[in-house]
Amino acid sequence: MKIDNMVSRITAYLHSNISKDVINALKEVGIHDLHLFPARSLVIETKNRLFSFLPGRDLTQDPLDTLFFLVKPEMEDLLVRLIIEKGHLDVPGRGSILVEDVNVLESHELCGENEIQPVEASPLSVHLYSSTGICCIMKRGQGDSVARIALDTGTCVPAIHFGTGTGVRDKMGLLRITIPAEKEIVHVFTAPHESDSILEMMIDAGRLGQPGSGFIYTFPIKKCLVNMRITRDEQHHAASIEQIVTALDHIKGNTAWRHRRAMDEKRAVRKKKYIMNLVELVLLCDGGTGMELVKAAMSAGAGGATISGLKNIRPPDSPLCDISPARDACSMVVPEEMKEAVVYALKTAGAFTDRCHGQVIMRRTSKAFTYVG
Repeated sequence: MKIDNMVSRITAYLHSNISKDVINALKEVGIHDLHLFPARSLVIETKNRLFSFLPGRDLTQDPLDTLFFLVKPEMEDLLVRLIIEKGHLDVPGRGSILVEDVNVLESHELCGENEIQPVEASPLSVHLYSSTGICCIMKRGQGDSVARIALDTGTCVPAIHFGTGTGVRDKMGLLRITIPAEKEIVHVFTAPHESDSILEMMIDAGRLGQPGSGFIYTFPIKKCLVNMRITRDEQHHAASIEQIVTALDHIKGNTAWRHRRAMDEKRAVRKKKYIMNLVELVLLCDGGTGMELVKAAMSAGAGGATISGLKNIRPPDSPLCDISPARDACSMVVPEEMKEAVVYALKTAGAFTDRCHGQVIMRRTSKAFTYVG
């Protein structure tokens, strides 16, 4: 069923011990099609002085539950307030929430945006602001080096999850054994005026200019509340630095006051050639069907995909129970002029039939970087 309409995608990165309360609240207001997958966050933990000279010993991680769903744009504010209230995300260290404008290009008839019942939510005590997302796909085990940039610059708490890569690796013959299929996907969220500097620092940290090292791209975020508690230690003052920054964001109404000239000066001496005019196509389909459908997309020109496993959460009496709770999310970044051909190839391969229950969501990207030879 061809749709091609704009909807809001809401994504929440929540500590595992609070995600259940948020999911239950969303169910109560009528969110019947929600996707969930595990991730982890990194924070800097104050070292014991005895071990302070050892590199890398100050990073610790926490389990995250990442959930996302689609709604009509007029419903986004109510749901964002509900998630912040139930997850207490106004307290630094609890999680992050993002709202993006995306397009649903094609979908099975059972897969669509959620419609909610009228709901009351408390007024926000924090300010939501536009941001830039950075997504970096690397070999498994190397994500921490890139994610650390977000911590060292005080940008945000990064989120990392696992996936399986296909595409470039499959075309390399015997050389593919040097590039593992398992990938780490790192997400960082930064103020728009600092995104270019953070992006370049992540490229350098991950050595993404070398063959097979990875792929990185940026995308716009309509509004967000980002977890700023990048350090974990004993609090010796009435307020932490993260609480002070959050309060100033609320007073100023944006994050522009955080602008750091030193980061611009560093970026001025390093120029990189970026790939422009790309879009990300995310195919949601029944678990186990993603690899076959990605091959069909590659035959239409897609360079490859990163496939992650999801769990679909829905009420027991929902029509969506005809869909497998195990879902694949196949992310493909392609030139914008290629999107129709890729979607047509997916349709021809049966992506939107009862066998796969597919849905294609398009997210616009700002720029991308990888080794191009």
